[in-house]
Amino acid sequence: MSKKQALTEFHRGSILAAAERLFAEKGIDKTTMDDIARESEYSKATLYVYFQSKEEIINAILLSGLVLLQRKLQEAMEGASDWYSAYEGICNAVIRYYGERPEACGVLMSDGEENDDHHQQDQEVRDILRVRQAIGVMLRDFLRRGVQEGVIHLAMTPEETVLLFWSALEGMVRMAGLRENYLTHQIGSGREAFLRHGCQMLLDSITQSNHQ
Repeated sequence: MSKKQALTEFHRGSILAAAERLFAEKGIDKTTMDDIARESEYSKATLYVYFQSKEEIINAILLSGLVLLQRKLQEAMEGASDWYSAYEGICNAVIRYYGERPEACGVLMSDGEENDDHHQQDQEVRDILRVRQAIGVMLRDFLRRGVQEGVIHLAMTPEETVLLFWSALEGMVRMAGLRENYLTHQIGSGREAFLRHGCQMLLDSITQSNHQ
């Protein structure tokens, strides 16, 4: 990497870090490019040198998160002693991913239709779709492995099961975020415990036996 490229990556990283802080504090919809410029201590003109729009910033953040999630899922599968341990590692990685990037809800389930005139954003959208597809294939193959080892049974195709897994998990993540106080004070279960119980229910629905 040349000095110029390294400097560009540094500035882009600083802007993305500032945007992530604001998204967590104010929410994506209420965060403006002016806010991001102030938080990152760049002029608005400089901000637009590196990102054409807020959507481009969002896509860059989502892409970096998906790449990290892909690596964590791979590590969970390769480092586990058995299929069940790998499943637990996968769930832990996904729960942590959504906890750190709540704005990512929907990314793995969206249809991928994007229209934009900016080449850079188009490239990032294509990269998001590429990584998302790779994660889907990874999980599909993981389920097939479970079937081959005789630990799970599937009433549908692995591809459909992956979609249902993400749909259920994203629904649980949204619910945990919206009803966190209720979970804590009325049910006595925090966000992570609630999501882990949900992952166990998903596992119970496809296991061949009552695994504990």
